[in-house]
This record gives sequence, C-alpha cells and structure tokens, in this order.
Amino acid sequence: MIAKQFIEVFLASLRGLFRGRVPFAALLLGAPLGFTLLFGTIYAQNVVNDIPLAVYDEDQTSMSRKLIQAYDDADRFTVVTYVTSEEEMRAKLMDGQALVALEIPKGFSKEVHLGDGADALLIVNSANNMFGNAAISASQEIARTFSVGVALQLLEAGGILPQAALAGAYPVRLGVRITGNPANGYASFMLSGLMLNGLQIGVMVTLAPLLITELLRRRYDRRYPSWLLAAAGALPYALVAFAGYLISLWCVIHIFAVPMRGSWLDAAALGGAFLVFVSGVLLLFSACVPSRELALQAPMVYIMPGLLYSGLSWPVFDMNGVAAAFGKLLPMTYAGDALRDILLSGTAPELAMNCAVMLCGGLACLLLASAIFHWRRLRGLRRAEEAAA
Repeated sequence: MIAKQFIEVFLASLRGLFRGRVPFAALLLGAPLGFTLLFGTIYAQNVVNDIPLAVYDEDQTSMSRKLIQAYDDADRFTVVTYVTSEEEMRAKLMDGQALVALEIPKGFSKEVHLGDGADALLIVNSANNMFGNAAISASQEIARTFSVGVALQLLEAGGILPQAALAGAYPVRLGVRITGNPANGYASFMLSGLMLNGLQIGVMVTLAPLLITELLRRRYDRRYPSWLLAAAGALPYALVAFAGYLISLWCVIHIFAVPMRGSWLDAAALGGAFLVFVSGVLLLFSACVPSRELALQAPMVYIMPGLLYSGLSWPVFDMNGVAAAFGKLLPMTYAGDALRDILLSGTAPELAMNCAVMLCGGLACLLLASAIFHWRRLRGLRRAEEAAA
C-alpha cells in the first residue's frame, strides 16, 4: 500500500515538473546551466589584463623610457595616455580614463647610475579591488625584473663577470610552484561555486512551495502519510536537479576548461548530498510559512548569503565567530570549497565529513518538515471535516 502511494505521488509530482508554459524542470536544469554559461563567459579571460595606465614621466631619459616600456610590454597593462603634470595624472584617474598611473620623478636616471637608489610611484585606483590587486602584483614583478636588469648592467660595466654580477644583483632567488590553479584563473577559482549557487536557486524557486501548496489545496486525503507526501513529492525535483548539476559540471569542465583532477564519483556524491541538504531546508521553510509567496521569499534570506559565508571567496578561518557560525548552517559551506578541491587538487580532504554533515542536516530538516507539515495538515483536514459536517 505504501509503495503504491509513494509511486502515485512520485509520478504526479514528476508530471507536474513538465507542465506549464515554463516547466519547473526547465528551471531546475536551466538555472545551474545558465549560471555556468553566464559567469563562464565573464571569466573567459581568466585573468585581468590590459589595465589602462597613465604615465607621468618627469625624467624623460632612456632609463625612464625603458621602465615605461617594461610596463607597456606586460600583458597586465596598456599605456593609454601620457600626462604632463600631477594634476592631469590625478584627473585621468578620477574620470576613469586610467585605473593606474606611473609617476617617474626628475633625476630618476641619475640616481640609478649613482647607485643611490631611485623612486618611482605607482598610483592605483582600487575602487574595484580586482584591478587593484592585479596591478600591484604585476607591478612588483615588473619592478623586480627591471631592477635586476639595471643592477646587472651596472655591475658588468664595473668589470664584474656576468655570473658574479647576477649573484650580486640577485643574491636570493625564490622559486615558486603554484599547484591547483597555476594560472591563477578566475574561472577555475569561482565557476564551480557559482554553478552550485545557480543550482540551489533553481531548487528554491521550484521546490519551496511544495508543502504549502498541499496544505492549501489538499489534493490527498488522510490515507496518504504526510512524510510520504513530502518525500515522494520532493524526489522528482531532486533527481531533475541532480541531472542539471551533472550537465552543468560537464560544461564547467569541457566548455570552460576547468580541470577535473579528481573523480566524477566524488563530485556526484558531493552534489547529491548538497541537494539533500538544500531540499530538506527548503521543505522546512515550506512547511512553516502561511503562503506560497512567502515560501519563495523567506528562503532567500537563507540561500542568498551562501556565496559570501561559504568560504568560496573569503576563507572561513579568517571570518569572525558570528560569520563562521552562520556559515556552518549553509549547504554552500560544505560543497563549494570541496567541489573546487575535487576539480583542481584531485581530492577534497573533508569530502566524507562534509557529505555526512549535509546528509544528516538534510534528513533532519526533512523529518522536522514532515512533522510540522503533518500537524498543520491534520488540523486543516479536521477543520474541513467540521465545516462539512
């Protein structure tokens, strides 16, 4: 009897997913895929290049021109204007024609040749932090390379052999090996997490009204257990959403070239646990709210901060206690970093723990939602029977 009822409710819910002018199935499949394609296109360049640079060269020597050329040759910068005063330079920064300005003072070349050390000033408009960080990082590399080159020339001019000159100009050589995301690309860093955010938004938009709709319309009588209506009704949504997750993850890997160094099985297990957690929480909201409209609005307060508090863009270990505690309540906290680790590092050390937390959290929310839904449903049925009598 229970199995027959479960199949009946499951099939009815599945058919409902494919009805309407815009079927819910299209939203479940399209939301994560849309986020992937939209943000994947934005991050297609992977790094910030061609930052507009204004140059104020008071020195006007071959040495200052070599420094300017070093900036112009770098992919990160494009010299867009030369200015003749500090006021003009600042005006270019203020009106947005340039985001970075390089100021080379008078006497720059003379101080270099005297060995006194010379100063140059980089002014960065960091209203957009992405430009600021990229400009500062690239500028430090350019300045180091330029300084070593100048020091080599000065030492060799003094009769020192090239190898000894290199050792004197650059006595400490730091080797760097970047693992996981060697190109420091934004697509590899953010795209998988943004796809997960699109997935949970798609589930929220479609699944959240499920239980309150049954409470308001009463399509099933007392013979159908409340837990069965919740589980069998939500299962088709979760299965279609899981298909959307796999399709979107395939696009992340094969269209936007984010490496998959780990196992598809691990990624699938993580996605399944994530959907259990998200679905359970949304059903709990659905069981508690008084209207379908609120069933869509209330979960947004919980779902939308996911990217900020999950550790995807800002590490959890550097959050304050309140933010870190709130982050532990969010599905994205357990899925975002773990999926990125599977893709870029080949393994997620906390995969088993994170999956267990999400499964337990989702099932606990589902049980609580079923209990609240059962209580409200029986009360509604009782009132309807009393009104009919």
